[in-house]
Amino acid sequence: MRVFRPLSKGVVLTAGAVGAVGVAGAAVAAVHFLGTTSGTTTPTAAGSTPPPAAVISIVGLRHGKVPWDKPIRVRVVNGSLQSVELSAGSATLDGNLSNGDTLWTSATTLVPTANYHADIAYVDGEQKTHHRSVAFAAADTDKHLRVILSPGDRNKVGVGSPVIARFSRSVPINQRANVEARLSVVTTPAVVGAWHWMNSQEIHWRPPSYWKPGTKVQVSSSLDNFYVGNGVWGSGSHTTSFVIGPSHISRVDVAAHKMYVYQNGALIKTFPISAGRTKYPTKNGVHITFERSQVVTMDSATVGIPRNSPDGYYEKVYWDVRISYGGAFVHAAPWSVRDQGLVNVSHGCVNISTANATWFYYWSQHGDIVDVFNSSAPADTSDPGMSDWNMSWAKWVAGDASPTADALAINPKMPRDYEPGATAATPRPSVRPTSSAKPSPASSASPKPTSSPTPSPSPTHH
Repeated sequence: MRVFRPLSKGVVLTAGAVGAVGVAGAAVAAVHFLGTTSGTTTPTAAGSTPPPAAVISIVGLRHGKVPWDKPIRVRVVNGSLQSVELSAGSATLDGNLSNGDTLWTSATTLVPTANYHADIAYVDGEQKTHHRSVAFAAADTDKHLRVILSPGDRNKVGVGSPVIARFSRSVPINQRANVEARLSVVTTPAVVGAWHWMNSQEIHWRPPSYWKPGTKVQVSSSLDNFYVGNGVWGSGSHTTSFVIGPSHISRVDVAAHKMYVYQNGALIKTFPISAGRTKYPTKNGVHITFERSQVVTMDSATVGIPRNSPDGYYEKVYWDVRISYGGAFVHAAPWSVRDQGLVNVSHGCVNISTANATWFYYWSQHGDIVDVFNSSAPADTSDPGMSDWNMSWAKWVAGDASPTADALAINPKMPRDYEPGATAATPRPSVRPTSSAKPSPASSASPKPTSSPTPSPSPTHH
C-alpha cells in the first residue's frame, strides 16, 4: 500500500507512451457512487445512532469509462482516504490528497482507451479501515493521428520506389522526430537510408542510391499511446513489406529524340521518341513511374489549354505509363510516329509508337526510373513524380528530423551520375521540323486495349 501524504508529482505512463500531459483544471463530471465496502465494524451502544456510512466514488465514471483529458478524482464522503494506488498494467500514476484527505487527484490526465485499476484504502466514521478496488477505462479522443504505409502487400517495385508514410493530419515540427522514432524500415541486406518530410503530412524514406534488385524491405509503424499535442493521439500499429524487382532505368534524351531502356544495367531497347515542343517542354529530371492505364482520356482544358484552341485536344490515348502528377506520361502516339526520333512535337509527354508503348506498358513496374535530360525545363521537385531523386543526398538528409550518423556520413553521387549509359548520350540538335504541331488522332488508329479502366481524373496532356 502506498500512503499519499504527500505524493511525488511525477507521472509514469504505459510502456511506450510519450510526453507528460499537464493536469487539466476542468470542472468534474457527475459522481457515480460505489457504496460502502468490506471492513470490520463494531456494534454501537444500545440507543446510540451509528455514524453515516462512508461512500467512495470515482468522479466522472460513466458506463465503466472516465474522460481521458481530465485527471482521475477519487472522493470519499463520511470518511477519509488513506491511500489510492492507480495503475495501468505494471505502471502507476501518482497523485495528491486534498480537502482534508477526502479527495485524491491524479497528477496527470490519462491515455485514451487505456485500462486502469484503482486500489483504495479509506477510514469510516468509526475509524475502521476499508479497501475497495475499481476497474475502468479511459474514453477515446475524437482526434487521432493515423498513418498509411506504402508500398505494401509484398509488392515487387522498381529501384526508385521510396517508402512512403502518409498521415491523417499534419504533424507539428516539434513532434516529427518523435514520429520518426515510431517508424521503422528494416532491409535485407542492410541499407543505410534517411527520411525526408515532403510536407506536414507525408514523409519518404530512401537509400542514397537506387535500390539494389532483390532487396527485401519491411516497414512498421507504432503510434498507439503517442501524444501529439492539442488533444491529438496516435492510433494504430501496422507492418507492411515489399521487394525490389529488377532494375528498370529508362533515359530520355530530349535533344537526341531517343529513349534508352536498361534492365539490370544492360541496354535492351532504344526507342525513337518525340518529347515536349518548345512551348510545352518535357520536364528534366529523374521521374518515377507510379501508374499504368491502358487508356486515358486526355483533355487540354485540365492544363489551361482550351479544347477548341490551335493547341487544344480531347481524346483517348492508349498504353499510358504516368511519370508525373502534372500529367506527363510515356504513351502511344501514332499521330507523331513520323516525328519520333526527329523532332519534339508533344505537349510534354514522351511519345512513342504503339508497338513500343505496348511493350513498355507491360514491362514497367511501379517505381521504375525514367530520367529525362537535355530539356529546357527544370525538374519540378514539388511534383511527387520528381520529388525523390532530384536533390543531393545532403539536402535529402536535411529533411530528416532525426538522421542517423551513418546517413550523415555518406556523400554519394547524384543518381544521373551512376545510371547505366550515363555518359553515352550527348545532346544533338533536332534533324528537321515538321508540320505536325498538333496531334492528329485520325492519322493512325491505336489498337484497343483488352479492357478500358476509368480514365484518370488527374490533369493530363500529351
